Amino acid sequence: MKAPDANRLVVQLFRSYYKRLREDDIYVNDLQKREFAFTYFTEGGMRRHIAFGSTSELVRYLAEAVPRHAYHSAAYYRDPAARTMDDKGWEGADLIFDIDVDHIDTPCKEQHDKWFCRACGSTGWGAPSRCPSCGSENLEKHTWVCNVCISVARDEILKLVDFLERDFGFTSHDLFITFSGHRGFHVRVENEEVRMVSQDGRREIVDHVKGLGLDIRQMVVKTAGGYRLRYGMPVSGWYGRIARWSILTTEEEKPVLSLEEWEKLLSECVAKEAVAIDERVTVDTKRLIRLPNSLHGKTGLRVAPLTVQDLENEDLLGKAKVFRDGEVAVEFENEPPKTVLDISSTASSRTLPLYAAVYMLLNGVSFSKFVLL
Repeated sequence: MKAPDANRLVVQLFRSYYKRLREDDIYVNDLQKREFAFTYFTEGGMRRHIAFGSTSELVRYLAEAVPRHAYHSAAYYRDPAARTMDDKGWEGADLIFDIDVDHIDTPCKEQHDKWFCRACGSTGWGAPSRCPSCGSENLEKHTWVCNVCISVARDEILKLVDFLERDFGFTSHDLFITFSGHRGFHVRVENEEVRMVSQDGRREIVDHVKGLGLDIRQMVVKTAGGYRLRYGMPVSGWYGRIARWSILTTEEEKPVLSLEEWEKLLSECVAKEAVAIDERVTVDTKRLIRLPNSLHGKTGLRVAPLTVQDLENEDLLGKAKVFRDGEVAVEFENEPPKTVLDISSTASSRTLPLYAAVYMLLNGVSFSKFVLL
C-alpha cells in the first residue's frame, strides 16, 4: 500500500469511528453557547465560528465531515457563530489547564524525539535546546509519545488535582479531565464561580499552582537559634506543602533553621510540588480546547475522558486506543524511533499493531512498504 492509499485508510478509519459515535459520547455543557472549530484531511487551515443547536447535530456533522482535529471554546458566547470575537458576546469561560510533556524533561526523549539543526545539518535523538555541534537554537524537532511520557504527565495532573481540590475547594464534580490524545492532559473546571474570573485572576491561579512569588518569610517566625514555621496557619496551600516537605527533609516536626535553610527548603519544595502547566492556556479566556471523544489528528488516539480514579489505576494509553483490530506490515524509509506508544520499534522492517501504524503515519513517518494484514 503506497502512501496515498495509506492516507485514505486513515480517513476511512476516522470516518468509521465517527459514524459509531453517540450523543452520550459528547461531553460539552451548554453546547449551544460554544464555538466549534475543525481542521480536515482534505484542506489546510482551520474552520472556526461554527455553532450547533444540539448534540445530535454535532454528532451528525462529525460523521459527515470527518475532521482531522475537533475543538470547542472554553468560553460561552451569546452568538458563538458570529464572525468576530466582539460580536460573539462573551459570557464567561471555564477554567482550563493544559499539561504537555513537551515542557517537562523526561529520560525517554532520547528514545523517541529527534532533532535536526537547520544551521549546520547535524541531527540526533533527544530534546536539546541548542545544537550540540554548532550551538544554534534553530532546531527542527519531531516529538513522539511513549508510556513513560504519559506516566510523567499523569503525575503532574494528579498534583494539579490536589491543588484544585485542597487549595481552591473544587470537588471531583467540578473537574472534567481528558487525555489530550497526544502528550498530555486537559482539565476543565466547570463551576459557575470561575466563569467570570478575569485574565488577571486566572494568572494569579497560575502563579499559585506554579509556586511563583512565594516568600518563606511569610511562613516562618524568628525564635531562639533561628526560624521555625508559624503556628496556626492553614495546613492547605504552600504553607502546608512546605510544612510536609520540611518534615520529610529534616525529620523534625517543627525544625529551627536559618532563613537561608528555609529558603532552600522552599526552593526544593516548589521544584517538587509545583505543576508544569501551560500558563497561556489557563489565562486565555477565549481558548479552544479539544473536543472530548474526538480523535487527535496527529496520533489517531482518542481524547479520552478520565476520572481521578482512572488516573490512579488505569492503563491510560489503553483507554485512548481506538484502532486495536488489525496489523500492518511496514518498512521504514528512515531510522524509526526506538520507542513509540507502548511498543519498541527498532527494526526497519516489521509488523505493527494498526493503532501504532496509524500513529506513525499521522506523524509523518515515510514508509517504503505499508501493507494491511
